[in-house]
Order: sequence, then C-alpha cells, then structure tokens
Amino acid sequence: MSRLIPRTLPAWVLIILIAVLLVSQTTSFLIMSRDRLASSEIVDLYSLNERAFWLAKLLGPLNVDERKRISREIADSTVVVNLSTLPAINTNVSPSDKLAELEDILVSRLSRFDVVDARVRLDSPGPVDVSTTVVSDGNDDTGDVEEDLTEVARDFLKTERYTVSLQFKDGEWLNFVTPATPIGPILAPDSWPLYLIVGICVVVLAFWAVWRLAAPYQLLEAAVARLGADLNSPPIPERGGKDYRRAARALNEMQAKLQEYVEERELVAASLAHDLRTPVTRMRLRLALLRNSDLHTALAGDIGQIERTVQSVIDFAKLKISDEPAERLDFWSLVDAVADEYDEVILEPPQSEQPRLICCAPPVALGRCIKNIIENAVKYGGKARLAISYDPEWIALTVFDKGPGIPEADIEKVFRPCVRLEGSRNWTTGGSGLGLAIARNLIRNLGGDIVLANLSGGGLSATLTVPRSNA
Repeated sequence: MSRLIPRTLPAWVLIILIAVLLVSQTTSFLIMSRDRLASSEIVDLYSLNERAFWLAKLLGPLNVDERKRISREIADSTVVVNLSTLPAINTNVSPSDKLAELEDILVSRLSRFDVVDARVRLDSPGPVDVSTTVVSDGNDDTGDVEEDLTEVARDFLKTERYTVSLQFKDGEWLNFVTPATPIGPILAPDSWPLYLIVGICVVVLAFWAVWRLAAPYQLLEAAVARLGADLNSPPIPERGGKDYRRAARALNEMQAKLQEYVEERELVAASLAHDLRTPVTRMRLRLALLRNSDLHTALAGDIGQIERTVQSVIDFAKLKISDEPAERLDFWSLVDAVADEYDEVILEPPQSEQPRLICCAPPVALGRCIKNIIENAVKYGGKARLAISYDPEWIALTVFDKGPGIPEADIEKVFRPCVRLEGSRNWTTGGSGLGLAIARNLIRNLGGDIVLANLSGGGLSATLTVPRSNA
C-alpha cells in the first residue's frame, strides 16, 4: 500500500484538488436535491389548495345531481373527482403533521362555500391505469413537445398522490385525488455526457495548472542536485513566480559564495604548497654541502617526504582551478600506457574482439586518476591486475590487488582528504592520504565514479567508471 501513496507535492495537490471538487459537487447536488424537494412540496400544497378552492366554489352552490354530473365532466387521467356520502379518508392526520395545518387552512378558506370539514392524505404511487395513460400514436409527425408532454403524463401517473375529502353542510363528501409533481433526477441521462466532458476538462485543466505551477520547483530541485554534484554548474534562471525567483536568487547567491569560499582555500593551499618548495629547495642545496653521514641520509629522506607532500597538496588544490579541455580518448590505450610504467601491474587482454572504447575527458586529469588508484593498489598489495569492461553507456576499469583490504566501515572514509588508515604516519606505508581523494574528485568531475569493495578471497577491488562516448 505504501507504494500507492504519492510522495510528491504535485501529486498531493492534484489529489486534494480533485477531492475538493468531488466533495463540493456532491454537496451541491445534495443541497439542490433537498431544495427541489422542499420547493416542489410547497408548490404541490399550493396547487392542492387552489384546486380545492375552485372545486368547492364550483360545486358548493349546486344540488346533488348537478354536482355528480359536473364532477364526471371535470375528471381527467390525473385528477379523480367523485361525490359520496362517505369520506375517502377515514382517519385524521397527526396534529403535528403539516397536512393538519393545511386541513385547517382549507376549512377556514372554504367555509363560505358551505365546507365544514377537510381531510388530506399523501398516498404512495398506485397502479397505473393503462386505459387513461397518454401514449404516443407512433406517428412520425410527433414533435418534441408532444413527446415531452407524453413523458410528463407518464411521470404524473407514477408519482405520489394527494387524496382530499371535503364535507359540505348537507353531509355530502367531495373526494378528489391529485398527483404530486414528479421530481426528475438532477442529472438527466441526456446530461451525463456533457457532465462527464466538463469533468474531464476540469481534471485535465487541473493537471496542466499543477504541472505549470510545480515545473519551476522541479527545475529548482534539479538545480540543487546538480549543484551538489558540480559546484561550478551554471546558475539557474531567475524567472517565474515571485516565490520561485526568490528561491532561485538565494540558491545562486549561495552557489557564488560557496565557489568563492572553495576557490579561496584552494588558492591558499596551492600558494602555500608552492611557497614551501622554495625553502625546501634551499634545504636540499645546503644538505648537499654536508658530508656523507647518517644525518645526511635521514635529512634527505625527510626533505623528499616534504616535497612529495607539497606536490600532493598542489595536485589536490588544482582539481577545481584546472581548465584542461576535454578530448576524445581511447580508454584502452590510455590505461595500457599508464600500466606500462609499473612492472607490478598486469593488464588483462580483451576476451574477444571489442570495439574502440572512446570517452570524452581531459587526458592529463583522467591519466592522473588512473595512476593514483594503480599506485594505491601496488603500494598495499605489491601487485595489481587490471580488467576493462564496458556496456553501451559506461566504461569500467577494475583494479584488483592482494592487499589487506579495508574494513567495511572505513571504505568511504579513505576518500576523504588526508585520511590514512595506517596509523604510523609513515610516508612509505601510509602516503599523504590524498591519492584516493584526488582520484575520486577527478573522476566525479568527469561524470564517473570510483567504488571500492573487499574481495571474498582477500584483497581489494577499485572500480573506476567513466561515461562512454558513442559519437
């Protein structure tokens, strides 16, 4: 079920919008239905009151025979009128019923026509008398109005009926039955297609509006992700809604400050490392004046270590300020050229005939990256074995060694600058702690990555991947 729950803001906005529309439409239909019932009932009671008034006015002054003759003439398919010595309604309604109030109104209003009692009852629909039902004769000349009238007549025969009994002073009862006004559906069958079309248009318009509203924020999210991967990515355009422009401006200002912050420290590190080379060179020149001794040898080793550390710092500082252009490179040839520099490295030949593995990268930076992971394997494993694999999108170089491996909890730590798992702080066994940091930063700037993994039989594998260029 958790997979079915939306996790994005546009999806929730759409769900809430559609839910609000459904609730509002359903509520509107319920209110309309209630109001129609109430208004129809009032109109029916008004019509009943008027019909009773005219019947009493017409039949009240007449004798019994004339009343029966006229009552037969005024009856139709929907209104039944008869005269009897007994009322059609034998029981009175409850005093709390609104029909009781109507009975009082009828007696008060019709008393001048010799009406002394009135009874009203609402009955359920009875069986339809086919003989009195208005039907169409099937003639092709039948028009829309006639068909509508026929349909309304059928509806009147199926609806509830009001039965009214009025008693005159002479004891005779006037009984008549009149139907209640039929209540049609809020949405007629002919209206459903139009309603569905309008509903679909509203939903599509909502989708479009939410997409337009959320599109700038999706661009903002992509820009933040791109900024995390590449601090020098181009700034995002500051156009759109006011809120989005503010967020974009704040993000661009943050990026500019971060770039300035990083560049300052990179330049400081590079300048400091460069300035250290001058006194180190002087120390080496002065050391050459000393005679051969154990002190001379120890000092020479220390100065060499300082020089290598300074060079590593310079290499690390130049990662972001180097402007080396990218070129199309044959990856296999580049790896083969770097591997030839080491006697302890073996490059596995391809298993079968393979296409040229072309990538687009700065050649010096990529070569330095490959060289760093190979040197790391040789330093800790003594020997290294290289294997190249590929797929339509990526080229992968895997470096295997037989070293001690790395604890699983420390695999990501070794990519941090100046982190060495070897605790003696000796250059020969631990290095400067910048090799893997330089390699990963370089390869990530090229769109690839480096991943370390312990081998089941002992040793470590370092897999370097770069995007493949098919152009």
